[in-house]
Amino acid sequence: MKKLNKLFAFLVLFFCTLNLLAWDKIDPSILARADKGVNAIYNLDLATARAELSALLKDYPNYPLGLFGQVMIEWSRYEYEFEKSNPEQAKVFENMINTSIKGIETWLKQNGEQAQAYLALGGIYGVKARFLLANRNYVRAYFTGKKGLKYMNKATELDPKMYDAYLGKAIYEYYAGTLPTVVKILAKLVISGDADEGIKYLNLIKDKGRYSANTAKLLLVEIAIQSEKYYNPPLAEQYIKEIIEKYPQNPLFRFVAIIAAYQNRNYEDVRKGARDFLEKIGKTPFYKEIYIARSYTALASTYMQEGRYEKAIQVLEESIEATKNQEMSRWQLWNIFRLAQSYDALGERAKALELYKSIKNYKENWGIDDEAKKYLKNPFVAGTDIGLMSPP
Repeated sequence: MKKLNKLFAFLVLFFCTLNLLAWDKIDPSILARADKGVNAIYNLDLATARAELSALLKDYPNYPLGLFGQVMIEWSRYEYEFEKSNPEQAKVFENMINTSIKGIETWLKQNGEQAQAYLALGGIYGVKARFLLANRNYVRAYFTGKKGLKYMNKATELDPKMYDAYLGKAIYEYYAGTLPTVVKILAKLVISGDADEGIKYLNLIKDKGRYSANTAKLLLVEIAIQSEKYYNPPLAEQYIKEIIEKYPQNPLFRFVAIIAAYQNRNYEDVRKGARDFLEKIGKTPFYKEIYIARSYTALASTYMQEGRYEKAIQVLEESIEATKNQEMSRWQLWNIFRLAQSYDALGERAKALELYKSIKNYKENWGIDDEAKKYLKNPFVAGTDIGLMSPP
């Protein structure tokens, strides 16, 4: 199941949680620290986020919001700093999940039932489900996410006015309604998802939510780019531009804008944005070298869609050269796949086959090898729409 690179997915449950706190019952100084941590994560300034949340936990041990925030920091490092390709960071993330769950359970025992604690607990299970989904463990992801939803529903029972808690239901309804077949069968045994209902909730939260309005908007961007039923690239481009206005430092939001422009077939805008992205890498805060490959992906994708395969090959070979000293990432491997397709389009079948076959040597569970297998028997044909820019 092809997905947008989830440039914004790790934010979903975190910012939902913040809006669900009983604001009038919390010390303003705690909220001030939390707000700083939130804004830092939105801007991808993880060092600042870590400092703010660590200080919060030092003064308030096992504070649910602080623990959940630390989980989000490690998840974002795994998915975006290491492109899901660092086993050690995966272990750090999983250990943080286990520690944080125990901490929140301790908090509940000491402080009684609190909506904010259940929301944090539900959020952690939700993030764990995203991790399992990213690794294509669909069945475990489903049941883990459902457990997270149970805790979120508990939070709304304790405080019915926490309207943004419906974001958990929105996520569940939409994705349970669009899951792979094997999970749909399981879902129907428990509760079936309704994608239309999920969209309704997301739009409601986008318009009336406090902190989660941006999160709902980010999800709607993803859906507008990926979904056939709700496909609306112009709307996606509008929403992501609104997010960038609020959080201009985050390079990943800017890359989502490039993806939205690509879906709108505004290829000159894509190329301009990708070149600007490359120019900022290593020079502007938060623009990391690991983003080099995806910038070249954007460039090459436009040339392939225009049938300019020689130019695509030139760009993709530049990408391979520019990233040769990096550990293999999803975007790098995806560029090798696109290079093979470009050779196929020009009738250079031997070169294409060699590249398709080489992809299986990388033992990552990204799904790119499944895409490559499709072309071992039948070559990619020039003029074929290549689909989404992003890897699986």
